[in-house]
Amino acid sequence: MEMDSSEVQEVEKLEEIDPDLSDSDTEESEEKILNDTSVSALDMILKSLWNIRVFLSTLLMDYVQEAHQSLTNDESVPPQDILRIFLLNNLSLTHPLEANSVSKLFLNILELIPRWNSHFELNEVAKTICIRCKTDMAYSGERSYGIIINANSLRVFKSAFKDFTLENIIKAIRINVKMLCDKEGCGKRNYVDTMISNLPSGFIVALQWENNETEKEIFDTASVLATEIDISDIYRYEGDSAFTKYRLVAMVWSHGDLYNCVAYENNRWVRHFCSEMEVIGDWDGVLTIFRELHIRPEILFFENAMPRDQMYSEQGSED
Repeated sequence: MEMDSSEVQEVEKLEEIDPDLSDSDTEESEEKILNDTSVSALDMILKSLWNIRVFLSTLLMDYVQEAHQSLTNDESVPPQDILRIFLLNNLSLTHPLEANSVSKLFLNILELIPRWNSHFELNEVAKTICIRCKTDMAYSGERSYGIIINANSLRVFKSAFKDFTLENIIKAIRINVKMLCDKEGCGKRNYVDTMISNLPSGFIVALQWENNETEKEIFDTASVLATEIDISDIYRYEGDSAFTKYRLVAMVWSHGDLYNCVAYENNRWVRHFCSEMEVIGDWDGVLTIFRELHIRPEILFFENAMPRDQMYSEQGSED
């Protein structure tokens, strides 16, 4: 089975920021009227990030100490609110988001807070051996912050390979993308293997939907999702860390005119919408909610499952 290369791709590179979402040149003299839908998307992304441990530790506190005085003189304002104020002032949120564009908003957040980049960044190198001329090839390294997958591809592969896990399916989709042999006169299209040498603190999977899926198609897609993945089953990992597993901590999706978030907090799944929170319970409860409300998760946030003491030890060695 061969899939179209458009069905799996890298999340856009940091340099390719959507100008409609970035607002670094805003005229301060003109007050912005924020769009409720876009603001709710920002809030749900931030709600997701607070469930990744590294963002509630040194990164958030370091940023807030630098930005605090320029944003507010009130020392009682929580760090999360200080960061939210900064993003509201510097992102363009005056228009509703287009379909499947939550990942673009997330990338624009990374642009405004560059120190977060390395904690999501993957340095990928594609390698292959041409099956016609036997040439060893390594394509130039590329930077990404996760992967975007066509939701239909998940259903197609799961239907064809019922025993495949989420990471098996993502790997299969990626392998089905071919690249041309660069040896002069050959031109054979070859399957490639993607290598990574680093393990980010967070890993992003964005799903692209047609938004005309039936209830069954939505549920079949959601049923492929998993609460834990091993990134070494998606990429060939060439580093020396033993901590290649990632836990799902949150998902964001649009529901009506606003965005919602499901997050794993205090050993159970909860749903955040507007300023309210609803306790769901276990993962089966999440899938039930998805079916009942016709939910199409658009961006999944995974966190490296490294033990807390080990994580802080490695952070210290990087400083």
